[in-house]
Amino acid sequence: MTVTLQKFIKEASQTEALRNYTLENDTFCAHPLTFLDREGYHCVLVCDNEEVVGFFVLDNGPDLATYVAEPHALLLRGYSIDSTMQGQGYGTRSLAELKAYVNAHFTMIDQVVLAVNKRNIPAQKLYLKSGFRETARTVLGPRGEQFVYEMKM
Repeated sequence: MTVTLQKFIKEASQTEALRNYTLENDTFCAHPLTFLDREGYHCVLVCDNEEVVGFFVLDNGPDLATYVAEPHALLLRGYSIDSTMQGQGYGTRSLAELKAYVNAHFTMIDQVVLAVNKRNIPAQKLYLKSGFRETARTVLGPRGEQFVYEMKM
């Protein structure tokens, strides 16, 4: 297994891979295709030897202020691993690559923040295990109350 993070650049093969992306449970996250054409979103593919196994967005738009006052931050959103690939370590390995990816593509960023639904215990465990830490902040998201986590770069 060789997990890499690749910027989504609207190549036909990348779009096709996301069309074939399986997200069986959308309780906490929307399908990657819903994020692709949003202005200011830096879409990232989680790949294993060029096969797309996951997806997330790095966002520094106006929504960021809802989560953090730090101007040199990014909001990680829409994180998911293809349902057919879950349980194989892709979540852990992709988040292990996050700091290097952010440092390579966003030189002025000091931290990454995210919001995780308080009912999504598996995601909370993954984020905490991967270096995020819980803050005292909570937000009300479209799918309920969310804890705000942060990772210093």
